[in-house]
Amino acid sequence: MDKHGKEITVKINGEERPFMMEKQSDVEMVGKEISAAIEEEAVIREEAMPPVSFEQEKRLSKRSPLKRMINARLKSAVLSILLAVIIGTSFGFVVLHIIPKQKENASLTTTATLNYVSSPNEGTSKEALTQPLAVSVIQAGVFDDEKAAETYAKQLQSSQIPAVLVGKQPTSVFIGVAMDKQSLKPLNDLYKQKGQTTYIKAVSVSSINDSTVQSLYEMMTDLSVQLLAKNDVKDGQWTALESQYKKVQPAFNQKEGKYITNAYLSLIAYRETKEEALLWRTQQELLYALKKDVESTR
Repeated sequence: MDKHGKEITVKINGEERPFMMEKQSDVEMVGKEISAAIEEEAVIREEAMPPVSFEQEKRLSKRSPLKRMINARLKSAVLSILLAVIIGTSFGFVVLHIIPKQKENASLTTTATLNYVSSPNEGTSKEALTQPLAVSVIQAGVFDDEKAAETYAKQLQSSQIPAVLVGKQPTSVFIGVAMDKQSLKPLNDLYKQKGQTTYIKAVSVSSINDSTVQSLYEMMTDLSVQLLAKNDVKDGQWTALESQYKKVQPAFNQKEGKYITNAYLSLIAYRETKEEALLWRTQQELLYALKKDVESTR
């Protein structure tokens, strides 16, 4: 078959025309029409645009750096505002959340510490811990030579005056004890009558830090001084002394409670016999307890 035998023909207005050829020609015609329309529209747009003069172009070129500067400043301002907001929010979060927790923790820690100090100490029959014992003592002299101080103390004791040595280089000689200067005044007056040169000073004893022991020590110093000054002592004071000693006695061991126990027994014996030497013995034992405690804190 030849080439014409493969063509497909259609009748248009009574004429036979090849189908493919006609279709290709139509497509080409439509494409040309579209291209012409686009070119025509572009020409119209160019004609419609107003011409831009050289001066206008110059003004536009001058404005562009200014606009860029303004835009840069605006961006910087916006960034600064954002940073301020973020920092302020973070600080507010810290103030509202972290600081209150720290204060709460500190408060809890302080409360726990106070509770520990005020709570009974295990293994000591629930003894209440307080401040160190504060007392006043009568000092009869201070010596650089310990042997000289010891010789002087023995002379005082031979005259029924209680005396203990405290410290080394210098060594102090204590001859009386009470809870404060006013309570010690009657005993100090007795020593002055005997020709003693005295000086009253305050002493803090940190090792006697139990309230029950402190109360017993205070009662015994007060009773012994009052009785040496020939003052009356009521029965209620003796009853309170016995009751306080019963509270303290279980906490003593044989070594540490020896001097306070001896002072108590001397007072009870005086109540029965009225022998004044027992009162001086009470002061001597109280000074021994004080000597031991003062030296343990040096």
